[in-house]
Amino acid sequence: MATMDILNLEESIKEYINEENEEDLDGIVDAFKRGTFLHALSKIEGFRKKHQINKELARTLSLIEAACHSQTGEGKRAAVMIRNMYEESNHQSIDDLILYGNVAFMCDYKLVRKIMSDAVKQIESQESVDKTKAAFAYLVLGEAEEQLEKVVRAIKYYKRGLNYMQEDPDDQNVLFLQFKLGALHSMINETDEAIVHWQKALELANEAQTEIKINCLVSMAKIYGREKKYDKAYSYLKEAIPLLERSSLANKRVHAEAYTEMAFNYFEQTQFDKAVPYYEKAIAIHLKMPNYSAKELGMIYMQYAYSLEHKEKSDKLLAAIHYEKAIEQLEKTNDQELLTGALGETILFFEKIGNKKKKRFYENKFVKMTNDKAQLR
Repeated sequence: MATMDILNLEESIKEYINEENEEDLDGIVDAFKRGTFLHALSKIEGFRKKHQINKELARTLSLIEAACHSQTGEGKRAAVMIRNMYEESNHQSIDDLILYGNVAFMCDYKLVRKIMSDAVKQIESQESVDKTKAAFAYLVLGEAEEQLEKVVRAIKYYKRGLNYMQEDPDDQNVLFLQFKLGALHSMINETDEAIVHWQKALELANEAQTEIKINCLVSMAKIYGREKKYDKAYSYLKEAIPLLERSSLANKRVHAEAYTEMAFNYFEQTQFDKAVPYYEKAIAIHLKMPNYSAKELGMIYMQYAYSLEHKEKSDKLLAAIHYEKAIEQLEKTNDQELLTGALGETILFFEKIGNKKKKRFYENKFVKMTNDKAQLR
């Protein structure tokens, strides 16, 4: 959520504007909106020296200061300010708590948990629950728990928020939450639940929401692939790949994942001729990424090399090149177990094709790695 959306400065400040302070307050708002946060802090300091300030305006200025400190790398200072505002009274209104919780989201997720937990308790204790506020508070609380890597808690709060949103299926947050819940259930291996939520997201997504649709399709394909339900995986990938190729996600990570997943499904079924072109497309995308994963690319190279070696018309020369490329990438990682297995397969390959020089070269790498590992014990 954007900072301006949280604070809604014009609305918050307009009731305090008078002839004497209008220009100075407008200057604070303008500096904040333009993202010149140090300038905004300077203007607030000058305003305090120049004008008398009542309690409510002082609080609004403090919230702006906290937001500015969060944006300029002073998160701890911002968190102290918000905590003090939160704790200065025994009773805070729900609106105040939601405001504090949102500003705290910029700097301290544990503080968000504390404040928003208080907010939802007050909301739920009311005879007539404000569903909009309840949904919003649970959404922020869920995001905080997710950032704190408390996945089960995040799921619980997202679902509670979703319950308050269901009456408006056109609400973009409903689609977002269905997708998010699918991803979180997948993280803790609750794959059936993940698929339920992704299916709901697919039903809700319209033509303007292609990115979420693509991510749902690829995510479900990956689950079905792991479960060796290749026909289902293929059906989702077949739908996702054409969408990817004409979307804003073309040549991005999820595009590479879709090609890799399609290739791996064929690989697992020993349909190497069908796997090869998808591995080639996945590799091409990875190499264009400025921060590609050496581990992922190394694994793809290994599977691609094996596919080239074992396809109907074996291409051992190209396979040799890519076995070597695989080792080059995997040596950049800290996964010694994966590198050990890859070296073993590469040595075996060069032994099969009678290339003693390359076989000895990789055997020496294997021995050195084993000795280095033994010395570290």
